[in-house]
Amino acid sequence: MRYILGNWKANKNFIEVREWLYTFLREHEANKDVVIGVFPPFPFISYVQGKLKDKKDVGIGAQTISSYEKGSFTGDVTATSLEGMIKYAIIGHSERRKTFGETDEELRRKVDLALAHKITPIYCVRDEKDPIPEGVTIVAYEPVAAIGTGQNEPPEQTVIMKKKMNLPKNCIFIYGGSVNERNAVDYFATGEIDGFLIGKACLDPIQFEKIARAAA
Repeated sequence: MRYILGNWKANKNFIEVREWLYTFLREHEANKDVVIGVFPPFPFISYVQGKLKDKKDVGIGAQTISSYEKGSFTGDVTATSLEGMIKYAIIGHSERRKTFGETDEELRRKVDLALAHKITPIYCVRDEKDPIPEGVTIVAYEPVAAIGTGQNEPPEQTVIMKKKMNLPKNCIFIYGGSVNERNAVDYFATGEIDGFLIGKACLDPIQFEKIARAAA
């Protein structure tokens, strides 16, 4: 099974979301061996889920979740609130670590809460030094130098890094960092990479679909 996960980050307004969905639904070709994940900003999760509910190969995810269960935490979105709405949650993205100062302990709490509420964590690591919490089954390796720069890390270097990591047994290992439909094939050719966590390229539904087809 291969995983093509699209992280929209803090992009798109409602009109742009509708346009993205219209094009994606027109272009998308399901494949039994490819899992698609769509990670819109919080305000659009319910709308996107409703539009894609009949696409059994597509799962909806959140770009992060709160490290708290519930309570007086204004502005946070909890796993409690999201249970039943999403399938995945990205946890530990390098932008969350850098910009919002999220710590390993905070990320471990997020993983625990996601699992408790039947949400699969997509756990991001920058290198072999980032610890992976217990219960994680999907690890996304995202070298900081490759994120949003257009300079992807060579597939052979990604495989070397994978072998340095203390990955959970039977872990799904995906790569993130300037992926496109051209270099996607090279990563899959290694036989070591199960998919991608895609940023900029997923904002264009046609390019996103091309990467999914490369996986197929």
